[in-house]
Amino acid sequence: MRAADLTPVARDVMKRPAGLGFIFASFVGAYLLCAMPWSGWLLLARPDFVLLALMFWTLHEPRMIGQGAAFALGLLMDVGDSMLLGEHALEYVLAVYLAQVFRVRILTFRLPEQTLHLAGILTLSSFVLVLLNLVLGADFPGFAFLLSPLFTALLWAPATWLLYHPSVRRRRSESPS
Repeated sequence: MRAADLTPVARDVMKRPAGLGFIFASFVGAYLLCAMPWSGWLLLARPDFVLLALMFWTLHEPRMIGQGAAFALGLLMDVGDSMLLGEHALEYVLAVYLAQVFRVRILTFRLPEQTLHLAGILTLSSFVLVLLNLVLGADFPGFAFLLSPLFTALLWAPATWLLYHPSVRRRRSESPS
């Protein structure tokens, strides 16, 4: 565990909260990426951009995004993917719950270790979704269902840079020099 450094230089580490409009725009962009016409094996390996954005904001803005937003976005994805109502909602709520439980642990690591944590959370939530479909009578999709959570986890570093960078630029431009 790192010791707390409260010198004026270390205050640069503290970040201002992201604006609600920026968070909403990131979810709209993620939904539009998921709504693209994916087909064939790309459909099975498609990263879940909405879940990626949801995990990012759950970890970095826990007061604004939580299980309620996960449930609502899950229902929206169920409608968008023409799936049984509540499947993505269950997956998203489970993933957000695990992210909330391990939030402090995840954020103490660097990006490669954070990616491994998220890969585990995303794989577990995807496994629960496949298990639910098996209980409902669907066929086993094979182990190719592991591609989507792994590709989603691999996008963690670019998503962190993309979603975190504008808030850092805004904070620096507002600070008095």
